[in-house]
Amino acid sequence: MARPRQPLRVRPGGRALAPSSAASARRPGAEASSEEFTVWTAEDVAIEKTQLVCVDSTVGSTPTRLYGLVSEVFRRSRRSDMLEEADRFDGRPTEPLPPVESRGVTYARVRVLGTEPQLYAPPREEAVALAAGESEARAAYRIREMQQPMSVGLIRNGAVATAGPASVDLDYLLGANGGHMNVTGIAGVGTKSSFLTVSLAQLIRICHEREASAPTDAARLRVIPVIFNVKGFDLFWIDHFSTAFSPEDRAMWRAMGVDDPRPFEADFFAPQQPGSEELSVPVGRPGVRPYSWSLRDVLVSGLFGFLFSDAEREDDNFALLLADLERLLVRERRTGDGRPTREIHPDAPARTFTALFDWFAEGLAGTGDAAFMRLEHGHHHPGTLRRFYRRLRRIVYESAGIFRLDDGGSHPLDITTSPLGRVRVVDIHSLPDRHLQRFVVAALMRQAVDDQTGPQARAGLHYVFCLDELNRFAPRGASDPITQLIETIAAELRSRGVILFGAQQQATLVSTRVVENAAIRLLGRTDGHELRADVHAWLPDSLRAYAERLEPADKILHAPTFREAMHVRVPRPPWAMRRAEALPDPPASLTDVAGPARPGPRRVSERRWEDQPR
Repeated sequence: MARPRQPLRVRPGGRALAPSSAASARRPGAEASSEEFTVWTAEDVAIEKTQLVCVDSTVGSTPTRLYGLVSEVFRRSRRSDMLEEADRFDGRPTEPLPPVESRGVTYARVRVLGTEPQLYAPPREEAVALAAGESEARAAYRIREMQQPMSVGLIRNGAVATAGPASVDLDYLLGANGGHMNVTGIAGVGTKSSFLTVSLAQLIRICHEREASAPTDAARLRVIPVIFNVKGFDLFWIDHFSTAFSPEDRAMWRAMGVDDPRPFEADFFAPQQPGSEELSVPVGRPGVRPYSWSLRDVLVSGLFGFLFSDAEREDDNFALLLADLERLLVRERRTGDGRPTREIHPDAPARTFTALFDWFAEGLAGTGDAAFMRLEHGHHHPGTLRRFYRRLRRIVYESAGIFRLDDGGSHPLDITTSPLGRVRVVDIHSLPDRHLQRFVVAALMRQAVDDQTGPQARAGLHYVFCLDELNRFAPRGASDPITQLIETIAAELRSRGVILFGAQQQATLVSTRVVENAAIRLLGRTDGHELRADVHAWLPDSLRAYAERLEPADKILHAPTFREAMHVRVPRPPWAMRRAEALPDPPASLTDVAGPARPGPRRVSERRWEDQPR
């Protein structure tokens, strides 16, 4: 919804005060800088926190337009203090108004978003500030300069109004200049998963548009999206419509440039049931495919080391045993194009988990073959061998079916053959052990890394992983292989097309390398203790208290191309985010003609920017 243009008056001169001090709320004479300035308004003009404004001024002899975001609004009475105000009413607040009005002035502190031309200088005194609209917002956030803009919501322009699509640059999302997206927000009202799915849907839409315009371009943008279901089974309904989707929601999507928002095309996977060769664990819907790995699958895919925890691998004796055992079981070769391949060693003492357990049991009982004797006498203490055997048995037998004792009946996940643009939703919530969840995440990410780092890498292809609760999988301070894999993706593989859309309640609990390497970062509602951490240093102090009160649909967006963070209103998705709202057919809001967005409060001034003197 557009906002009427409102004439305001710049007041950058006066007494020098720190804008964040209490004194600035008492004295309207705050100095201007290249980062902030002050405006005051007429009594019949509304100005709001998070509203966008623009100013035509002169810097030196250069005509300049400044764009700003209102960080706080103040009101000051002309009375010198509260005691004087109380005396006017004879100390009785219910007394009728005195014949002489107190009067006062409304003024606001404005943070500079950008200037045209690019200058780092404040506006002059007495310049006129006007409420900004969509064209000014595009200039302020340099959206017009983005080579590949992708809308993820609408730019907030005060409490209700918006100022056009809020866009991020795909060059900073998909690896050309930066990569990855990270969202922080408290549970329930942070709506992290909703935002990630909206962003993913927009990315898929762009891929479809480019395929339609250039179907023969082998290097065009393509994505293989993978969503990990980490809580409940809510994400198992994103191929259904949502009963909560309203005409107002559809109007927001249209304002973003999407006339026909639809649910995802998706395939769903869940752990294989123990004792079954074709059934997944129950998730509450049909059509879910099982996944599992045999020992052969684990070894050939290079996943053996991911079976064990950080604490175990930090033991040098345990790590050495793991390496020696893997050399006994696996042989690596290189194909004609230099691509490494792995296969079970012809002389391997075991090819299944059952055979491996039997081999260990016989060896520990003193009746093992020559291979086990070499392993036992290769500086491996019997206690280390027994610990390895016990740990591996526990992992496999408590794996809820995803590790198959024998070769038959396994269904290893292979995302490299996924249809382009079709989402794969992989449940890990139903796995009983957190380390098993981490194994599945690492297994799929390893496939993407191997596929995109060898000579077979495909130009234009991007694997996009959506992963909530990121602190489980790459915790701060950890050094296990799974954490290292995710850190490598975040720090080094964006240019190879492996992209992470991550989310967490507290960024302070996630590996610093993972969070800091996300070029696009967002905040939903977040508690104050978290916001005071260094990882959120990009957020101005004036907006930290505001971030603690964000509505579920609102986000604060930080990107390398923005001078200051953007305030974004994210639309409700048309797909179901939980089973209770899932519909197989479109709701009325998608089949009827949607009306205009519901208007907000009427602003006093209806003058437009084009009507104002330049």
